[in-house]
Amino acid sequence: MADPRDDLDAWMNAQVKPLPPPPGTFELIRKRARRRKVTRAAAAAAGAAAVIAVIATVPRLVITQLNVGPGPAASGNAAGNTSPASPTRHHHASPSPTAVPSTSAPAITPPAAPPNFQATSVTFVSLGTGFVLGQAGTPGHCGPPDPGICTSLAGTGDHGGTWHGVSAPVTGAPAGPAGVSQVRFYNTSDGWAFGPQLWATHDSGRSWTQIDTHGLRVTALEAAGQRVFAVWAQCSGTGADFAADCASSALYSASPGSDQWAAVPGAGTGHSLSGTANSAALVLTGSRGYLLAPDGTLLSGPVTNAGAWAPGTGTGTGTASPSPAPCQPGAAQASGQPSGALLAATTSPGLVLVCTSPATGATQAKEVYTSADGGTTWQKAGAAPAAGIATSVAASPAGTIVLATTAGLELSTDGGAIWAAAHGALPSGGFGYVGMTDDRQGVAVPADVAQHAVWFTFDGGHSWQASPIP
Repeated sequence: MADPRDDLDAWMNAQVKPLPPPPGTFELIRKRARRRKVTRAAAAAAGAAAVIAVIATVPRLVITQLNVGPGPAASGNAAGNTSPASPTRHHHASPSPTAVPSTSAPAITPPAAPPNFQATSVTFVSLGTGFVLGQAGTPGHCGPPDPGICTSLAGTGDHGGTWHGVSAPVTGAPAGPAGVSQVRFYNTSDGWAFGPQLWATHDSGRSWTQIDTHGLRVTALEAAGQRVFAVWAQCSGTGADFAADCASSALYSASPGSDQWAAVPGAGTGHSLSGTANSAALVLTGSRGYLLAPDGTLLSGPVTNAGAWAPGTGTGTGTASPSPAPCQPGAAQASGQPSGALLAATTSPGLVLVCTSPATGATQAKEVYTSADGGTTWQKAGAAPAAGIATSVAASPAGTIVLATTAGLELSTDGGAIWAAAHGALPSGGFGYVGMTDDRQGVAVPADVAQHAVWFTFDGGHSWQASPIP
């Protein structure tokens, strides 16, 4: 009998021919492969688009260098955001088994304001955003480029709650025809440092350009509407008294984003802006500007264009016969502002004028006048307290008047008839400047720069509190 294993071995050793696949199998495989390639390509494109979208939505940061000693290469080389500051946020991971990486952009911490900040001027472009100018650091250890130049800027984006460093022009404190002591910003981009030189920035303080004033000194500057205006004067004062002994002056104007300045038609020497050494007062509202010339002539004109200014056109008609202002500006203070006539505006055409007499010791008579027609006519409203020497006056749209003196701050809510002292821990020596941002908020600069602070009110001028810098 034959061994059955022989048949099995023969079958296993035989050549095996695989069965062919069903018809259409290979075509189906090719189609599925093509679909997988298309799907992967689409997924890759979507991922790239998502990355591009994330990149496009990351906010742009405006970075400047800290200006402890002014200039583009500031001491410490710290950087910060010149847009309104926001508090630094610290993100803490919540306990979970799996850590999830954050996709948010890292917070940028603005640089600290330079130490030993001695504010001489302040400006606000909104309720929260403002800038102060002064001298800071230690003379001889500021810079670069010059260790002796300590002019500095600080900014706030939270109503003076915190301050950060901002680049400043490379120039010193006022010394005759050189240096700056005052600052004004039109918005967060366009600003000017002046008194007596004129410097401009149009990039939030990243860079500053000195404007050629042809030997004239800038004693006043304000920006409103669609224009910036400045008083350019021929002065011979020395040292910090840059605005002293000014024999002639004229009003100049430019577009806020431009450095092309030109004399304002009608506001030149033809309207008594020259003659004896004196000063001039400049006030702007949202629609109209006012210039109290050295001889007491009040000029008025538009702030929305480069139109001419003329006497007695406070209402815009130009037909009324103006009465002379009750007083003349008189000699200039160290800030360049008048000492004899302090001018402010409630709304156009509402004006307030404080006329001062020569001081007797630490007291001074202060008569208050108001005009409801842009200076065409004036009415005596009352008298402010005699204590202290008047330095600055401000008025809110609601009609509240705040008077800064070397004794403190005085407040009138009835148009100048009745006055009361402001409350708060006010500095000795009083204030050199006061301004109202709106009906409730205002800011004041102390006469003593060693206070290293400015003062704020948030209740219409009744009470004030210090905001240290830094």
